[in-house]
Amino acid sequence: MSKTPINEAILSQVLHHMRNGQLRRCIEMGLEPEILAQLQQPSVLSLLLNTPVSWCSVTIDGDIVKKLLTGAQRSDEEVRMIERALRLGATTQMLQQFFGLSPQDVALQRLVIGVTARRGRWREFSEEMDAQLWYRWTHLMKEHQVELEDSLALLDVAMLVAEELNIPQDTGTSESTESLSLAIIWHRVQSWIKEGLYPPSHQNASFTRSLKLVSPTNQRRAQPVATSVEGDSDL
Repeated sequence: MSKTPINEAILSQVLHHMRNGQLRRCIEMGLEPEILAQLQQPSVLSLLLNTPVSWCSVTIDGDIVKKLLTGAQRSDEEVRMIERALRLGATTQMLQQFFGLSPQDVALQRLVIGVTARRGRWREFSEEMDAQLWYRWTHLMKEHQVELEDSLALLDVAMLVAEELNIPQDTGTSESTESLSLAIIWHRVQSWIKEGLYPPSHQNASFTRSLKLVSPTNQRRAQPVATSVEGDSDL
């Protein structure tokens, strides 16, 4: 009669919990209080330890294993990309989607680099800014030859747009420069893709023409473009 290694390992863990008064953990492992009482008897311990029948099983949470391995193997480049995204205003949901970070991980990353999560709704932006966003997005997508299926490449282009559009400009006026976060840029880009406006085609030519009518040098006051993006509320 040979021992079953898994039985031996589990029984050792159970006895460890019992010696330390952690009976709740033993119950959570599937042992009822009546069984725990019988484990005080050497004959019962010997039976469970030496039986060739496996009386316990171990399951593996594949998703957790993958997340742990992903975090351990995260490259320096990906770490820099996460920090860059946070500084440009990425939401917790975006960091979860692209890098598998939990809300707690995102909060810790923000704390480390000194970035505060934005709360509430993002402000609306003008048609002029919408036109600039469309122009830079389509130009950079073409320049870098990015496919819509490559989500990380799409995110990288969105960050390039955010960095370009948020560079302070010396306009010679007292008005503050309009800025856009990465979250609102990403939301706008995704709406274009969902509505079939990107990639541009003859079917949406009227849309692109209407954007071009709003010139960056046009001094008239443009109407704001409505959005529904909200800041983080879970941090």
